[in-house]
Amino acid sequence: MSTVDEARFKKALGQFASGVTVLTVHSDSTDHGMTASAFCSLSLDPPLILVCIKTGNRCYELIERAQTFAVNLLAADQKSLSNRFAGGFVTAEGAWCAWPEGQSHFEDVQHDRGAYTKAPLLRGALAHLECRLETIHAGGDHGIFIGRIENITLDEDTSAEPLIYFSGQYGTLASSQ
Repeated sequence: MSTVDEARFKKALGQFASGVTVLTVHSDSTDHGMTASAFCSLSLDPPLILVCIKTGNRCYELIERAQTFAVNLLAADQKSLSNRFAGGFVTAEGAWCAWPEGQSHFEDVQHDRGAYTKAPLLRGALAHLECRLETIHAGGDHGIFIGRIENITLDEDTSAEPLIYFSGQYGTLASSQ
């Protein structure tokens, strides 16, 4: 039993800025995706990344079954995609609404198929990393997915900024000039 207050833990970790990704998978003729900020590079040789997925999440099961997945590194103008794959959307008035039950998250989203994974690759993302699942490690209420990168697609627009998440809000990089 932990003595750490969950609300304080979440608030403290919210002080760590992170990029935003959408994980996608194609399994059993189905496309699925989820927003994830618990993502980082792990190794250059071999090229490995890690991403954490809550146990019981549909994406957890589908990636485990497919043994492949893609990581879409979102650009600053893709907040709506981050919200959509996190399970909702923000109205024009700024209110959060749950994604409609039964409606595909990929409906009206421009994407291509990954050459290696067949997973949806979201257009406009800064980069796409197509991965083969190496292993899953237990990590409390999450699984730590280790992916070996098998294919990389980079956005040709080198001036695009990443989508950043900090203290419960989206942001961009501040210019250092």
